[in-house]
Amino acid sequence: MPLKTASHISQLDGQRITGINYSQLRALCRISGRRDGRTPPSLKAVESQASQERSRSQSQGKQTQEILISHAIKALKKIPIERIQQDLQAIHKVLKIFPCFTTQLSEEVLHKISSIAIVETWERGQIIYGHNGFYLILKGFVKPYTYEDSKEDQKMVAVGVGGFFGSFEPPYPENAGIITQYAQTLEPCEILKISHSGYDKLKKEMLVQDYAMKRSLIQGCQFYLDWPKVSIDHLAKLIQLRTFPVNQVLVKEGRVCPFVAYICEGECSILQDIGSLINPAKKKGGGIKSVVVGRLGPMESFGEISVLQDQPSPCTIVTATELEAGIIQPETLQGIDPVTISLMLQTAQPMCGKLSQEEKYKEYKRQEKSKEWDHIKKQVLSDALFYNGIRQGCGKWTLNRGPGKTTDK
Repeated sequence: MPLKTASHISQLDGQRITGINYSQLRALCRISGRRDGRTPPSLKAVESQASQERSRSQSQGKQTQEILISHAIKALKKIPIERIQQDLQAIHKVLKIFPCFTTQLSEEVLHKISSIAIVETWERGQIIYGHNGFYLILKGFVKPYTYEDSKEDQKMVAVGVGGFFGSFEPPYPENAGIITQYAQTLEPCEILKISHSGYDKLKKEMLVQDYAMKRSLIQGCQFYLDWPKVSIDHLAKLIQLRTFPVNQVLVKEGRVCPFVAYICEGECSILQDIGSLINPAKKKGGGIKSVVVGRLGPMESFGEISVLQDQPSPCTIVTATELEAGIIQPETLQGIDPVTISLMLQTAQPMCGKLSQEEKYKEYKRQEKSKEWDHIKKQVLSDALFYNGIRQGCGKWTLNRGPGKTTDK
């Protein structure tokens, strides 16, 4: 619809239409090339170019998706036991394209699904029943139906690549009529299928592997080696796996530990405040001074005594690297049996040694001198390189694009 000119607007002043900002409309009409409602040629060129870019981008995206699906179909036609790593990766890439997978399944399950999914080839006009699995259309079109009404009464829209029906798990009886139960192919189709039995078996295998890993995590701690199997099983059921970034404070000195932790991978630094031993004049304006009194690594634990006896931690624990650990929340330990509680208290070791104030101060000074010396060495090396015309990170030789050739700068 062309814009109104100024003369048109003046005629409407006595009969204004609700919802129109007439002052802005007048300003638009004064713009060159807009007086007669026509789009300026320069703007047309920009709009045309933008439209072409969108079309090109959509075309490239569609081609990429078709290539990925083609590779996945080829991999899915292999027997699951014969699939190599490249096949599983091709299937996984396609599964990540479709929200019906990414919104319902975790990344871990999505990886495992690649090993049990299969593809079925259907001719035109065939009926596919979805009561025993989940179906994703990779090629072709189908018309889905439910069992709520007769086929003739339903006006369902045909769905193509990315469309799905059925379910990962058998529906509860009250929801059986809601889930699409079958579809009719409108042309030859390639359809990915995940059966209820395969998905259920996969979940059980993952639970067994997860539980075995948690048990080994506890048993791996040297002080838990002689624990009875029953008590280890009790703790394994309570563990949650977590990943912590580097330099994250897990426990603060003087506070109760937020959880019991069993380290799987990574390291933690154990710190203690040196308190009033620091000269107040030097401390002014700075943070709390701490000294590293120990390290915690894989197959070690902390927090048992603090959590079980509600005692403040004697030290601070900070991640020195990215940390993978199994943690047990305090509230989950409330219902555990007294024997396991007693074993935990007997097994737990102090998180840090009992250093005197003088020993902590000496250790603090040693660590500070070590940091200062490291800084001096780096500075001397940097200066030596700079004054000799050498910049760090820039090598003398660079590789040429051609194979086996180098070029001297």
